[in-house]
Amino acid sequence: MATDAQATDFPEARQLIKMRNGTTHKKSGKTEQATRHFICSLESKEAGPERLAQTIRRHWASESAHWQRDACWGEDRCRLRSAHAACALALIRTTLQTLVRRTARRSLPAVFEDVSDNLALGLGWLKQRHLHQ
Repeated sequence: MATDAQATDFPEARQLIKMRNGTTHKKSGKTEQATRHFICSLESKEAGPERLAQTIRRHWASESAHWQRDACWGEDRCRLRSAHAACALALIRTTLQTLVRRTARRSLPAVFEDVSDNLALGLGWLKQRHLHQ
């Protein structure tokens, strides 16, 4: 075991962060505790606990949005060769997710199921002038 940052694969490491959080699953009501570890190249005077916590939360919010796009549309299986086309498609998927959320539906998979049976239903939602805020 190496404790010196210079002797590891992370010679730029300046801080090690240990973050604990709990997640409550909506269906079961069970709470799951998790501990995650992060490595940071900023000194503690550059990035204190508040800034690090905020940065980590922003990262996981972004990951959550990506996971939703992948779970619903299989984004990771997409084999587009053009970076511009992949970015455009990700933007379209994100926009559609936002529109679906504003319809006050219970979940994206439920919406997809409803719309797969009745495409006019989905088109009707998109035509609404004032989606639920």
